[in-house]
Amino acid sequence: MLAATLLAACSSTSPPASAPGSDTAQAGVALLRPTPGPVIAGYDVNRNRGLDFGGNRGDAVVAVAAGRVLYAGPGPRGTGNLVILRHSDTLMTTYAHNERLLVRVGDNVARGQRIADLGSSEADRVKLHFEVRVSGKTVDPTPYLRGAAAVAAAPGSPATRPAATRSGSGFVVSATQVVTNAHVVNGCAGVEIAGRGLARLGPVDAAADLALIEVGPQAEWLPLSTEPLRLGEPLVVVGFPLPGLLAQGHQVTTGSVTAQAGVRGDSRVFQMSAPVQSGNSGGPVLDASGRVVGVVVSRLNAMRAAAVLGDIPQNVNFALSAQTLRSFLDAQKVAWRPAAGRPPAQSVPDVAEVAVRSTVMVRCVPAPG
Repeated sequence: MLAATLLAACSSTSPPASAPGSDTAQAGVALLRPTPGPVIAGYDVNRNRGLDFGGNRGDAVVAVAAGRVLYAGPGPRGTGNLVILRHSDTLMTTYAHNERLLVRVGDNVARGQRIADLGSSEADRVKLHFEVRVSGKTVDPTPYLRGAAAVAAAPGSPATRPAATRSGSGFVVSATQVVTNAHVVNGCAGVEIAGRGLARLGPVDAAADLALIEVGPQAEWLPLSTEPLRLGEPLVVVGFPLPGLLAQGHQVTTGSVTAQAGVRGDSRVFQMSAPVQSGNSGGPVLDASGRVVGVVVSRLNAMRAAAVLGDIPQNVNFALSAQTLRSFLDAQKVAWRPAAGRPPAQSVPDVAEVAVRSTVMVRCVPAPG
């Protein structure tokens, strides 16, 4: 579960309110059992870094405490469909081998909310493998699970509403559309383009982690590359990282293509060295010719990696490939603009000057109440 645990999405949001941390759990705040079934395998520091619960296919798997979804999808080999929740700066829980996932990256979830159905994905029987991590290290979950048997919310119940401060980046891809990450707008009642007012949310593809926002007519939009990336190719990233902390306005970073695939060889993304932060999600990644070659999607969390690996990784970040973006836009019949051949290389300031005119901050408008 290492790789998925260390990945962090790059949309900016507030931490979940009233989420129990390790200190409160140890002080007597009980975590719920993640599923009603019996424990069929106990914690063993050498062989089983968590608890295995039995049960019937389709039984409820619930959040043991309030938190935020760090990851929901196929996990590293042998873990099946995986959910990772962050409950505080020091406490995380993982849920493996699920049949069906009911949450997405970025969702805020309530204590006892149903997040998945019990299953046997990449397992020899129907079971849930459950782990508790405190400050990056797995611990025996047993002392934490002093709550009553899980009482799940109804299947398909919505996640708790996102914080009003969630934001990300996006860029104009047609005369009337902006593209961003699905996890930037997931759960939002509406969206706002900073400086331009409210906009209408269009199609969302959670699997591709891409979404469209309908906007008024735009004079300029960025051309997309139709050529394969090359290792070492220089890149320019534009977006709005850490809003409210860093200087207002567009931020520009540079780097290069460091790998042509992501975690476990995922060809939908590529790895880059250009630094990205929370709020960069959905922003454009451009080559030296000013063509869009990717969309910022996630980064490796250096602090969690250091806690697990004993080393601090440097600038390991990920972007959805231009091919992934083009396939999404084609499916939605978007009239995107291809770059004509390979234009001459430009300076970074020249690439940035053009890109900022089409790159926008996307804000989530939370539902009332």
